[in-house]
This record gives sequence, structure tokens and C-alpha cells, in this order.
Amino acid sequence: MRRILSLFLTAAVLAGCSNDDKSAPAPAAEPSAGSVVAMPHADAQALADKYRTEAVTALGATLSGPPTSNLTPCEGPHTFTAITYGDVPVPTDQQNAALQKLREHFSGARYTVAPPGADGSLNAITPDRVKISVAPEGTDTLRINIATACYSSDEPM
Repeated sequence: MRRILSLFLTAAVLAGCSNDDKSAPAPAAEPSAGSVVAMPHADAQALADKYRTEAVTALGATLSGPPTSNLTPCEGPHTFTAITYGDVPVPTDQQNAALQKLREHFSGARYTVAPPGADGSLNAITPDRVKISVAPEGTDTLRINIATACYSSDEPM
């Protein structure tokens, strides 16, 4: 199940990195959706980590183990997205309430929040185009997936 969700997130990120992605309006100070701007790898990973930490903190929980973080090629040469994910222990009977708590937190932070998925999953996009997905991951666990927008860099992957 973890691999499936991770592959789904990667596919969603890669699909969302195309220049045709108009799903989330960008704030005025940021480039328009679909634009690729330069960012160092470390800064992009720090941005993804920041949103993972925000979600964990909003839940009032801690990760059940170390998070996974990596950089993945995006649109073409020298473009990438930073991805991170981690698991948070939440009893099955409390997961809907935890996901609703995150929805309220993200809505209050002015993120674009999609209606709940069939499994109650949460999908949101931050003003700086970072995609957040939180979904049940088996029994007593929520998986927090974070993916930045596509950035360009001359740094080797």
C-alpha cells in the first residue's frame, strides 16, 4: 500500500508539473502555475519538509519513524520536484476527525483544499504550489505526502 501511494503521489506530481497545470492559482508574488523557477535542491527539500512538519504538528502527533525525502525529475532536463512523506500513528476510529482537523487548519491557512476522497483522504495545495496529501495507510496510520512544484536547477540530481 505504501508503494502504491508513493507511486500515486509521484505520478500526480509529474502530471502536475506540466505547463498545462492550472489547478491551483499562484499568488501574485509567485510565478503563474506551470512556470518553472530556479531553486536550489536544499531549499526545495526544506520547503517540502516544512509542510510535512506543519501537518504533523497540526495533528498534534509525531512521525512513527524517519521521513523519506528525495528529489525526482520533473518536466525535462534540469527540473525536479522535492518529495517527502512520513507516517503518523492515528487510531483508525480517530482518523476521520484527524483529517477534518487538518482540513480546517489548511483552510484557515488559505490553502486550496479538495473535497475528501472516497477513503476520507485529504488533498490540498499551498499558495506556493506545494501539494499535500494525507491518507489512511493501513491500520492506525495516516501517510503524509508532500510534493513541491517543479523547479529548475543546474545542480546534479
